Amino acid sequence: MHTGMKGSSTSTIFETAEVMCYWPLHRSIVLLFSLLFAGSALCAPGMEAPPSVDDDPLPAAFEVFARALQRAEDTVRDSPAYGSDRERAAGYLHISRMLMKAVEQEMLQDPDYPFFRVMDLHIREGGDNPDQRYLFAPVRGAKAYRIHGQLGSADRLEVQLYAGEPWAGNGRSAGYLGFEQIEVDEAGRFAIDLRPPGAVDGPGQLENPADTTTVVVRQIYADWSVSAPGHVHIDRLGLEGQLRLPESSVEVAARLHEAARVLEQSVTVWPAFVEDRYRAVRPPNTLSDPLDTSRLGGVHGRWMASGHFDVPPGKALLVRSWPTSAHYQGLQLTDRWFASLEYANGTASLSSRQSLLAPDGSYYHVISAEDPGYANWLGTGGLEKGTLLMRFDGVQGDLPQAHWPSASLVAVDQLPELIPGFEHLEAGQREQQIRERRAHVQRRFSR
Repeated sequence: MHTGMKGSSTSTIFETAEVMCYWPLHRSIVLLFSLLFAGSALCAPGMEAPPSVDDDPLPAAFEVFARALQRAEDTVRDSPAYGSDRERAAGYLHISRMLMKAVEQEMLQDPDYPFFRVMDLHIREGGDNPDQRYLFAPVRGAKAYRIHGQLGSADRLEVQLYAGEPWAGNGRSAGYLGFEQIEVDEAGRFAIDLRPPGAVDGPGQLENPADTTTVVVRQIYADWSVSAPGHVHIDRLGLEGQLRLPESSVEVAARLHEAARVLEQSVTVWPAFVEDRYRAVRPPNTLSDPLDTSRLGGVHGRWMASGHFDVPPGKALLVRSWPTSAHYQGLQLTDRWFASLEYANGTASLSSRQSLLAPDGSYYHVISAEDPGYANWLGTGGLEKGTLLMRFDGVQGDLPQAHWPSASLVAVDQLPELIPGFEHLEAGQREQQIRERRAHVQRRFSR
């Protein structure tokens, strides 16, 4: 199933006469090796002769995958996000990350013998929240699964089902189980059952519609404690103890085709998303009004505000917000490929529990390349352009308009005048802050 997104005009590079010579040459090499080893153990009596190249679907499937990788590179180089040196470098990192994702998701995962794929600090996409650990597994619709584990130091945990790929405009959210609906015992253990339609009969259960394709679990960390981050696992019920058999060439070839589709889609969709949903709809260095995402089919009680920054040297984007009724609220930055900025060895995200509250009762966050010495600093890593996302989870009622967040571009040297109670960090405090962040990320992802 293709999303309809096209590569650039150079996407036919694999169809030139020069490259098309590869396959006859490849088959000639195979024939040469067959002749060289004729009569050897490869064709020993009683052994099954290897299939001919013409009967093997794998080389052609791999060619499809290679073409998709080339088209993905064409798309990156043609993207408006392919601008400065660091943006170009980030574009090729984007290809690498989406290649890793496509291979693990489509080549290695199995809905009958599922293990979670983790989006960690190496595979970043889709505006990934540094305060969350995302777990993905393929599932079969209308089948029974159990998700189980231990909460650990996570503040919250939630489960969402997807049918298709709604982030690419081709699917829907098929189900959601919030933290308040999950039973956690005194030791932090929990179990969640995905059940066929009509079989849900109690708490901690979520209906698994017939068109479900993916389950996502989010572990949310508002406080990056160095204590144990918890663990989550998934099993398909009824297949316990059954051996997963090796796959055939036809099955692996089908996986290669799907991996090619996912690779090209993933590389293409996120920079286009940033251009269409962020940069095209409002001026830089401004914020949208907070939106209750449940009104658009999102999670109940989840509000978001967003924008895109363009911060030249010597300037800073000053974001002001207030405490709310939300169980979790945080601010983060991404690049123009919609990948989170460095959060383990830097401060490109801060939750409200990690932030200093000013004497006037509000939060002031500084977005800049230069460290202003203020506690609530989100570093851009030298990027002048990117996006910013604010999340408010578990909001009770509405967010009062008087406390909607705002942003303004200011000179870095003006910050002490604009932030009430501005105090420079003491020597070593920023280094200690980053050491603690790195230690948490190491534990969270077992890195």
